[in-house]
Amino acid sequence: MRGFLLQNANVVLDGQDELQPACNILVTGERIESVTREPIKRSDVTLIDIAGKTVMPGLIDAHAHITELSLSPKNLAYPAADLVVAAANYLRNSLMAGFTTIREAGGADYSIAHLLQQGTIIGPRLFYSGKALTQTGGGADFRTPIELTDPCGHVSPLSVMSVIVDGIDQVRAAAREELRKGAAQIKVFASGGVVFPAEGHPTQYEFSEAELAAIVEEAKARGTYVMAHVYTDEGVLRCLRAGVRSIEHGNFMSEETMVKLAEHGAFFDPTFISLVQRVETAEEMGLSGEIVNNLKRTIGKGKEVYSWAKRHQVPIALGTDLWGPEAQKSQLREFQLRREFDSGPNILRSATLINAELLMQKGKLGTVSAGAYADLLVVDGNPLTDLGILADPQQTLKLVMKGGVIYKNELSVR
Repeated sequence: MRGFLLQNANVVLDGQDELQPACNILVTGERIESVTREPIKRSDVTLIDIAGKTVMPGLIDAHAHITELSLSPKNLAYPAADLVVAAANYLRNSLMAGFTTIREAGGADYSIAHLLQQGTIIGPRLFYSGKALTQTGGGADFRTPIELTDPCGHVSPLSVMSVIVDGIDQVRAAAREELRKGAAQIKVFASGGVVFPAEGHPTQYEFSEAELAAIVEEAKARGTYVMAHVYTDEGVLRCLRAGVRSIEHGNFMSEETMVKLAEHGAFFDPTFISLVQRVETAEEMGLSGEIVNNLKRTIGKGKEVYSWAKRHQVPIALGTDLWGPEAQKSQLREFQLRREFDSGPNILRSATLINAELLMQKGKLGTVSAGAYADLLVVDGNPLTDLGILADPQQTLKLVMKGGVIYKNELSVR
């Protein structure tokens, strides 16, 4: 089994706020065999001279939407081939930006994952949710009052990303169906949104606690968990009581509720860039002034909630919630936005170690250590002191490796 020997590397190691110099990394197959400062003599591997540049774990995006064509979720009327092309572009561009893993948050399914596994398309590891679960009139029911069915005559949310279900029996069956089709986790909408609310009064919470608990029970039966789109304080509390593991957004929760996240061992996944980008594209998307003001208020509240998560040592994930290949171009901006209120090492840990633990992949992803998958980046500079070097991957990202396979390399090989 051939592999690679990455020599003379400065390395971002777990829990360290400073680069570890002069390391050698041996990769065999799809895994890292060893990381050491001792010389490694191997004649059966390809040598790559890192030349003092930085080796770091591949990045993980914990909240992405790859099967959308734009910021609008109502893509059902487009040909399926267009959605596949959009997903393929999103995935390839994400990998070339340094994201070697993505947790998809509603819309992608086995067909995309199969194309990745077969090598027909390239992209990050994909932990897909399948169709997200939403209630009638919920955060992912995108029908207007006069839209009762989709173009095929079915009751649907008019979107590829979600399925409308009500009642314990329906939510249980829907969760089982997505898990049967290979979903790595289940996504639910547990409150209204801030951009595309239902025409009725935006909900403070969605699904009964009994419904949420049933969904969590089905996920646990398959050894996995539930991630919840939820903005409101009451919505977050209901999710926690039901056993939801991953709180997405959560911009309007209280500090007292953040304490409960810590008590329940839940993860907090704020997604700032998606909100910022919607403000930036408001005129193009035809968003009302009321929605734009709500978005700005949501961003401000999110920064305060983030500070509470740090204060109470809640694990903070890094997700982007970007919709469509054009929006994907802003994926790395999430790092820059967080620099206003967090340190570089903390933000990198969110995108690597913490996200790996959230995905139930601790020790396998998000780390440069023996036994982990060889998902590695080589960058020119020190991301622990200057996250800005990640902003321009065409200039600073010199190597991308996923599972021991090189997808980009500008370094000396012999």
